[in-house]
Amino acid sequence: MLHRRECVVKAVTMPHFYFNLLDHEGFSGGEEAYAFPDVATALVEAEIVLAEMALDGLPQGPLGRLEVEVLDEARVCVGKVSLELRRQIFP
Repeated sequence: MLHRRECVVKAVTMPHFYFNLLDHEGFSGGEEAYAFPDVATALVEAEIVLAEMALDGLPQGPLGRLEVEVLDEARVCVGKVSLELRRQIFP
């Protein structure tokens, strides 16, 4: 008699990340979590979000910048991407 082997499928859960946004309208804390395999992949997505933010307008003002912070499940910042516009006038 053959013994039946049971195959156990483990559910693979990916870590969840949140995105905080800073743009010309101010700060927006991310409430929705997004699943990515790792921090590096979440940062690639943050770069895409940053590029989309730039389509709405470049940073304004002397301290103007666009920024996307990537937070882990514990809401700890694990990385960020930013875009800064600087103007320099030379005599």
